Amino acid sequence: MTSTFDVHLSLMSDLSSALSAIPPVTRTLLIATAAITGPCLLQMLSPFHVALSWFRVFDHYEIWRPFTAFFFGGSGFPLLYDFFLIYRNSSHLEIVVYRGDTAQYAWTHIVLALAILLINTVVGHPFLFRPLLHAQTYLWCRANPTMKVSIFGLITIPTSLYPPALILLDLLTGGPGKAIGGIMGVVAGHFWWFCSSFLPLHAPAHLRRSNPLQAPVRFRALFNPPVRPSFSASGATSTGTSSSRRPLGREDPTEAVRHRWGGGQRLGGE
Repeated sequence: MTSTFDVHLSLMSDLSSALSAIPPVTRTLLIATAAITGPCLLQMLSPFHVALSWFRVFDHYEIWRPFTAFFFGGSGFPLLYDFFLIYRNSSHLEIVVYRGDTAQYAWTHIVLALAILLINTVVGHPFLFRPLLHAQTYLWCRANPTMKVSIFGLITIPTSLYPPALILLDLLTGGPGKAIGGIMGVVAGHFWWFCSSFLPLHAPAHLRRSNPLQAPVRFRALFNPPVRPSFSASGATSTGTSSSRRPLGREDPTEAVRHRWGGGQRLGGE
């Protein structure tokens, strides 16, 4: 008979395999959301301690707040639906659109978070989970302009209408404050799309330029450390990199955007 220990070991192995199948940035977002929202739902931690408060950041040195504010997702069915959106949209972006470029995808979220924090200096929201979710959803919609999505299995709409539809749902379920959070996310997402896709690919020729928000080389090095040279029996030196791979930081930004967003198709177009 299988022991309880063996059952637990099998379950842990299955859970580990499931987590490993999720791309790294998406996995980090999901784990961070569960790690911060879970204790709050279990009343082990008050949401007050993870909310954004610049007063407590600067006067009480609670420097974790600008980070934790992005990962308190609320409770109930909306949390489950939002968790699903993160898994679906972020996994697709990371695997298909960014082609597994972990550094660039992580940098995208850092820029989105900074943009949301900047906008929030005017709005003053204590929790920024939904703005980040809306920013991510906006990018996913831009990357899939011809798809249709179902809202709770009730209606099916094109992705171009999905961000405003989610904002309308926020207005109906949480009032103007929640809807404003969604608008913040859409503005941040559009800012990233404009810099990373429109400027290099679709702007008029005299305005076209590389992505000004491209991930810095040093940031990329954190995810793609340089390969140490190895020496063959003949004494030749090899770095272990493919001859077809471009040197770090020297990739043509326009080609990089084409690579991630797919050909020269205008995102959001028909």
